[in-house]
Amino acid sequence: MKSENTAHTGIQRSIAGLISLAAFGALALQTTINDGSVLENFGGMARFFTIWGNIAACLVMGWIASGARVTRGVMAALATALAVIALVYWAVLSGDHHPEGLDRVTNQFHHTIIPAAFIAWWLAYTPPAQKISALIPAIMVPPLSYGAFAFVLGEFTGFYAYFFLDLPSLGWVNFLISNAVLAVFFALMGALLLAIKGFIDRRKGIEAANAEAAG
Repeated sequence: MKSENTAHTGIQRSIAGLISLAAFGALALQTTINDGSVLENFGGMARFFTIWGNIAACLVMGWIASGARVTRGVMAALATALAVIALVYWAVLSGDHHPEGLDRVTNQFHHTIIPAAFIAWWLAYTPPAQKISALIPAIMVPPLSYGAFAFVLGEFTGFYAYFFLDLPSLGWVNFLISNAVLAVFFALMGALLLAIKGFIDRRKGIEAANAEAAG
């Protein structure tokens, strides 16, 4: 099987670096505007899947900016996770969340700007995707991993970041169903994003072929 890694141009790496810096800046700022010390605030933030996704975006974009390579599976999984973060927040959670001041600024970065920037970079600069089915297992890793984390965190602290992962309220059956539905939702969202990427890549190929023929 051919390597899943890809190199990137200087412009692509520079844009990745800007995305990484923006994600880092928003995360760093968030640790200073909540009550408690920076470490306490970071610990509280790390309970949320949104923060997981933004930390991952910061690290992966920074890794690419340094000239390193990232597999298609990691990129597709993170693009899907960030799309779900934005979609679930604005469709389900935002009605009960009303940040103010600087918290409102960081909220926009966490739920809108970083997800949109990462997904746009992924669509524009990563190589054509393999078969969609080949990447679905990687796409399902983040929700399943977070589900396990949420369970352990809840067992030790009694805190559940999201109502659809609240074990005491849901009970075991509904908790397991909720995690399964979430994983399936990620798989479907990932498949949709990969299909969109495939369409864009095919259009690029056609345009490149036409330009070469015309030249």
